[in-house]
Amino acid sequence: MFNYISKNILPDEKILYRTKKHWIIFLIPFVLTIMTVFFFLNSNPFVVKLSFIMLIVTLLYWMNQFLLYYASEFAITDKRVMMREGFFYRHTNETRLTAISNVGATQSLLAQALSYGTVFINTFGGETDAFTELDNPVLFQKKLQELLYATKPDTKM
Repeated sequence: MFNYISKNILPDEKILYRTKKHWIIFLIPFVLTIMTVFFFLNSNPFVVKLSFIMLIVTLLYWMNQFLLYYASEFAITDKRVMMREGFFYRHTNETRLTAISNVGATQSLLAQALSYGTVFINTFGGETDAFTELDNPVLFQKKLQELLYATKPDTKM
């Protein structure tokens, strides 16, 4: 279940680069946990009762993010790019290197400081696939572009 790439690799295919989601996906559950603790410590009985609902929401959010983190895999092989993310809602992409026209990475200022962001893979058919909250997306983009350049047919005239 959590080893999608290893199970779907071709016999003569080699993994050149592999990454996961960034730990930033745990930021919201962490903030919810702090808020839940403050609700529990409140002296108002109504707020304390609400904190039980908050606790359930927080636990469900933690569970979802753990499943998302552990079920998500991103890899560059010598033949294609393989990406899988999500547990309840699965998003997969296996794109041959010859079909990729462009690779992009976007990062906000915070994302640059913490080294996470979104990778976009554009194909010659016009499709764009975005993978968010990737750990070190610029390195992923660089590795993929190096491989695309190395496998590009020589166009000498």
